[in-house]
Amino acid sequence: MKKIFFGAFGLLFLVACSGKKEEANDKSLTDYKVKKVNELVGVARIEPLNKIYPLGVEVNGRINQIYAQEGAPLKKGQLILELDNAAENAQLNQSTMRLNARSERLNSLKARIEAIKIKLSAAEVNMKRDKDLADADAGTKQKAFDSETIYNNFKADLAVANAEMREAEASVGELNAEIKYYNELLNKKKIFAPADGMVLSIDVKPGQTISPGTKLLEFAPDGGLIAITEIDELFALKVKPGMKADITAQGTRDVLTTGQIIYCAPFLSKKSIFSDKADNLEDRRVREVRIKIDKPESVLIGSRVECIIKL
Repeated sequence: MKKIFFGAFGLLFLVACSGKKEEANDKSLTDYKVKKVNELVGVARIEPLNKIYPLGVEVNGRINQIYAQEGAPLKKGQLILELDNAAENAQLNQSTMRLNARSERLNSLKARIEAIKIKLSAAEVNMKRDKDLADADAGTKQKAFDSETIYNNFKADLAVANAEMREAEASVGELNAEIKYYNELLNKKKIFAPADGMVLSIDVKPGQTISPGTKLLEFAPDGGLIAITEIDELFALKVKPGMKADITAQGTRDVLTTGQIIYCAPFLSKKSIFSDKADNLEDRRVREVRIKIDKPESVLIGSRVECIIKL
């Protein structure tokens, strides 16, 4: 009987202890669920607000001169780099000289046409006068015939001169198109600043031969800086445009500057720029968030920081 009693007592004791443990676990789970998240921390990269442009050329060539320096401010349309263009310049000069010659001929033809018109007008007057005199038997028919012949000759000369002028105009048009083409070729051998900004890096040197599509430099347009971070899908709906954030040095709480969320991606995507391992098979999704920096001078383009988003 004693063994049975102690066995039953032990069973009741274990059940009681188990009940207390389950109650404690439920309480701790409840405490976890009600705990409020006040901020989110994400690793971020500093980039220009208007992105970084890789710049190159469309044609083959040898780099003749680099006019810009890394980090120096540039204005829109300012020349950054130029390929060797001696052949294109020679062709352009040749076409320009031909255009000048054709233009002179065209001007000469216009002047000739005006002179013929004056003579034709006078010949028409003489022809009508001599014809009227011949009809009135006050002049000879030969005189009237000669006047009419002179008039017709001037009329034919005018038609020939007009035809030559049209030909000259067409030739001038062709040369203008040719010059435009060579100017476009010359422009394709130059890189201009697409906007106000600065060159971040130059990957080539004078004398180097390059091919079409080769990235020659990176350009950062003006417009401020942003921090691009990724928020885990568990907290993706908590971030919204307008929220404030502190930008800190990575691994510290030292605030470099502050910022404000200006963009939250409308979709989830795989982790990208912040995954250092190529074989990372984690299937967690993230939401891209962009934070505009209040003091761009406090951070460097391309640097990694941490964003502490205030919820």
